[in-house]
Amino acid sequence: MNIKPPFWHPSVSRGFILDWDGVIADTKLDFSGLRNRYYGGRKAMLLEEASTLSPENQTAFMKELCDLEMEGAKKAEPIPGAFELIDWLVAKNIPYAIVSRNSRESIEMAAKTIGLKLTDNVWSRDEQKKIKPHPRSLAEAARSIGLEPTECVLVGDFLYDLQGARRAGMRAVLVEREEPDWEAWADVVYPKMTDFVADLDDPKPITPWEYREIFAKRGEKWLNAAYELSLLLPDNTSPTCDCWLVRAGALCVGTIKIANDYILGPSEWKSNQSFEPYFMGLTISSIAKKYLASRYPMVTVTTEGEAMKAPKNSLDLTRFIERKIF
Repeated sequence: MNIKPPFWHPSVSRGFILDWDGVIADTKLDFSGLRNRYYGGRKAMLLEEASTLSPENQTAFMKELCDLEMEGAKKAEPIPGAFELIDWLVAKNIPYAIVSRNSRESIEMAAKTIGLKLTDNVWSRDEQKKIKPHPRSLAEAARSIGLEPTECVLVGDFLYDLQGARRAGMRAVLVEREEPDWEAWADVVYPKMTDFVADLDDPKPITPWEYREIFAKRGEKWLNAAYELSLLLPDNTSPTCDCWLVRAGALCVGTIKIANDYILGPSEWKSNQSFEPYFMGLTISSIAKKYLASRYPMVTVTTEGEAMKAPKNSLDLTRFIERKIF
């Protein structure tokens, strides 16, 4: 099936970023002992909060963590469907990288245990300046395979994977976990990796993360029709430009044309509270592209072509679009 925007499917992604433990190898790591000994039993972010320990405890903690990972790696088993996923990627010539919070040594040991030849693009915690869920690790992995984060999909089994993907502007697939509280972070959930692999060969359109709300309210007809629209960004938007852009994106407008491509100055930046400081001095078209890329990656921003004059007030967009498509 041909999957076209505004719908999506993992199989249309140009690159894949794969978590390691729980997605490719199952090492059955249990961190409860470390949490009890070093963090009073609370669910601390083990690596991020290690700096809060005394120097002696930091050293002891890291040694115990590495030992635990190595013991798990020696007993690792492949996740059912993991080899098939990698075979599918290779057959389709789709580049992929592995990104893990585990040590490099434990990943190599686990790969040897399960009989997997690792790709050259493996990012363990030893190679990362920032680890998941920090978006930098995923952005660097995407660029290591020649792509931008927005062109990739992450496949993970833990909340940190999903949080990192969302922060990087990357599509997210949750596998091997049934955690209802995590599902809001993912574009799609597959209970088993084998379910995911089977779906890659028989793809059906998925409503992506950013359009769930409008799809639930208006349905497939709205998404298809609204995505065909090209709206002209008004010179004076109400209440602000950032609000207008987000509203248009949320309503599934496919194209936004910017005729008056002005430079964003300090006063305009002050009135657009969600624009980043580094946006000052850039054209509004380049700002709109950057601003929408992580929120509504399917929206096209252009300075050319035909477009309909749209209402200045973002609150009027719903009624305006409704009249145009029904």
